[in-house]
Amino acid sequence: MAIHMSSQVQNENRSRFDAIAAQWDDSPMRSGMANAVADSILAAVPVRPQWRTLEYGCGTGLVGLRLLPHVGHVLETDLSPGMLAVLSEKAAAAGLDKIDTQVLDLTSSPPPAERFDLIFSSMAMHHIPDVAALIRTFYSMLNPGGWLALADLDAEDGSFHPPDVPGVAHHGFERKTMESWLRATGFSSVTTRTAHTVAKDRDGKACEYPIFLATGQRI
Repeated sequence: MAIHMSSQVQNENRSRFDAIAAQWDDSPMRSGMANAVADSILAAVPVRPQWRTLEYGCGTGLVGLRLLPHVGHVLETDLSPGMLAVLSEKAAAAGLDKIDTQVLDLTSSPPPAERFDLIFSSMAMHHIPDVAALIRTFYSMLNPGGWLALADLDAEDGSFHPPDVPGVAHHGFERKTMESWLRATGFSSVTTRTAHTVAKDRDGKACEYPIFLATGQRI
């Protein structure tokens, strides 16, 4: 199933993330957020050491690498080859052998044939036009009993991203809306919790942007 995104937006997103990939890990904000999201996933999901997992929109793998010691394998996917190249370099330097990378954009391509015990994503859903449709795709990619964990912004006023950032389809989400999409798809044990709060300066004003984690289990 493909969730439509225009090719222009796809290309703009890909080009932007390719261009900033080499500096992505330099941001303490990003690393702090990734660590908090990973810890929240570990607290919310009964992760097992034999699980095969997939991260969607992984960037340079800041979340996935933190989860890697707790699972059997992570397939790191992103639309940006540049981000995945940085991740591959980090994995090779660290001698990691439970990780693979794949360019994957489920808005334009079918899912892989493999099925997973956990699919997780951090700060990617606000780039997806039809999140409910993507959640249905994720459901189809999970083994029975598998888990989905999605972290993203609470609904905000549009100030989180600078106005020139392309491909922002949503200014965050209402938690109840995300929960309703998960339940309508067939997920059980649906919960949301605050995973982290990002602080940013906007025109001299300190602004806080909570990030929630939504989880559900395929029965």
